[in-house]
Amino acid sequence: MRIFIAIRFSEDFKSALVDAQHELKARGVTGNYCPYGNLHLTLAFIGETFDLPNIRKAASEVSFSPFQITLGSLGKFQTKNGSVIWAGIKDGSSVSDLASQLRERLVANGVRFKTTEFYPHISLIRKPSMVVTDIDVAPVSMCVERIYVMKSERINGELIYSEI
Repeated sequence: MRIFIAIRFSEDFKSALVDAQHELKARGVTGNYCPYGNLHLTLAFIGETFDLPNIRKAASEVSFSPFQITLGSLGKFQTKNGSVIWAGIKDGSSVSDLASQLRERLVANGVRFKTTEFYPHISLIRKPSMVVTDIDVAPVSMCVERIYVMKSERINGELIYSEI
């Protein structure tokens, strides 16, 4: 089981992301597509070694006013395991501020997490057969009202993300 803290999406938001995935599939892009139920935006990845009480304490100490996010264009980055095609957030400054505050609270509570630079994105496909980023993504918006402590676990061979 791996732990992360994330923004979860409304059904409309996820549907727009799935529409972009369908367009990528129509263009012949194969790879590991993120399932509808697992679509999210990671604010902090903690991993397999964790102190759940301190993680929850840190998350509860994050204070923010609800704000809107809007889907942006597609992009790609390289990881040690291959490429990732992702959807961005238009004007991601509110998300970046939220991630920064969360990370400060994690540090203050002694929680170790992956400290790579934060860039607001939603992973759509891991290890794509080709990189296509010129898909139009519907500019769907939603209100972010809270953050979620999540777990990732394999159940019957399928990766499932759920709130804990």
